Amino acid sequence: MSQLPELAVSFGAAAQDYDRYRTAPPAQALDWLLPADCASVLDLGAGTGLLTRQLADRAAEVVAVEPDARMREVLAAACPRATVLEGTGEHIPLPDARVDAVTISAAWHWMDPAVALPEIARVLKPGGTLGILYTRRDRRVPWLDRLDAYVHDEMGTDDRVGDLIGRMNDGPWLPDGVPFTEPEPHADTWTAAMSAEEVTAMFATYSRFIALPADRKRELAARIEAKVRETAEIRDDLVRLPLVCYSWRTRRTGS
Repeated sequence: MSQLPELAVSFGAAAQDYDRYRTAPPAQALDWLLPADCASVLDLGAGTGLLTRQLADRAAEVVAVEPDARMREVLAAACPRATVLEGTGEHIPLPDARVDAVTISAAWHWMDPAVALPEIARVLKPGGTLGILYTRRDRRVPWLDRLDAYVHDEMGTDDRVGDLIGRMNDGPWLPDGVPFTEPEPHADTWTAAMSAEEVTAMFATYSRFIALPADRKRELAARIEAKVRETAEIRDDLVRLPLVCYSWRTRRTGS
C-alpha cells in the first residue's frame, strides 16, 4: 500500500504507554529465529523498539525502520545503538543486499505482502532470514478468550490479527513468486504477572482504543478494568496473564 491506514500511524499518540505496557517477544523466540552468525538486522515496523533493544544485544549492527515520528523518538532514546530511519515495509530506505536478517514484530498486518515481500527480499542478503513475530494474550486459555472477546465487542472490532495468525499457522501463505522458502512456524508460551490496571493500560494501547474520544476512553477503561477483575486469574493482587509469541522463519532464496 502506498499510504498506511490512519490507524496504523495512530500509535504515536500513545507512544510512551505503548512502550511501557506492550510485551516484547521473549528471548527464546529470537534464539530460534535468528542465525547465530547474524551481524546485521533490520527491525521493520519497529514501533518504540521493544524488539530492537533485544536485537542490539545480538547483532553488531541494527537498523530500525518505523513510519511514525513519535514512535521513532521513543525508539531512538531507548536504543541509541540502533540506526533509526523513517520508512515502511513497502518502502525501505536501504540499499540492496544490506542486512543478514529482517524482523517484523506485531506489524505484519499493516503491510501489503505483494509489495513488502519483494522489498524485503531486495534488502536481504542471499540466504538471509525473515522473521515475523506476534506476541499476544493466549486466547486458548478460556478466561482470557472471554476477556478478549468482551474487549473486542466493546470496541466494535474483530480479532483480525488472530485470524491472520490462524491462516499463517494453518498452511502456505506466501504469495506466489516471492524469493523465500516456505515459512516454518514456532510458538513460545509464558505467564506474566501484571496488575489489573496494567492489563487495562495494555488494552488501551491498541489502535481502535487510541482513536476513541477521550470521554469514551475513560468509560471503556473503567469497564475493561472491572471485567479484568471479574474474569482473570488473580493471585496476590496480580493477574497471571498467559502469553504466547507466534513466530515464522523463512530464508531468502536466489542470488
